[in-house]
Amino acid sequence: MNKEITKESVIIKCANIHKKCWKIYDDYGGYDYNDQMLYQLAGLNETIEMTFHDDYHIETCLKEAEITYKWFKHIKKIRVLQETEPKSLYG
Repeated sequence: MNKEITKESVIIKCANIHKKCWKIYDDYGGYDYNDQMLYQLAGLNETIEMTFHDDYHIETCLKEAEITYKWFKHIKKIRVLQETEPKSLYG
């Protein structure tokens, strides 16, 4: 049984992804990635708003949300590595 994709369901999924991205920003934002993270959050929010108000391409909204979340998870990995970097002996 194939679940029908509706505008409302896509917006809900995208909004949930947006919240997850904000959570990563709150926990791992700062340093080199802070401005870029905020830029990505604003862009995703704009895409969701366009979908809500103007029937922006539904598939595009979900795809962009998933790509943005993947990027945020990548930044989280980088930040965890930066915060757990062992001290060097020589330097």
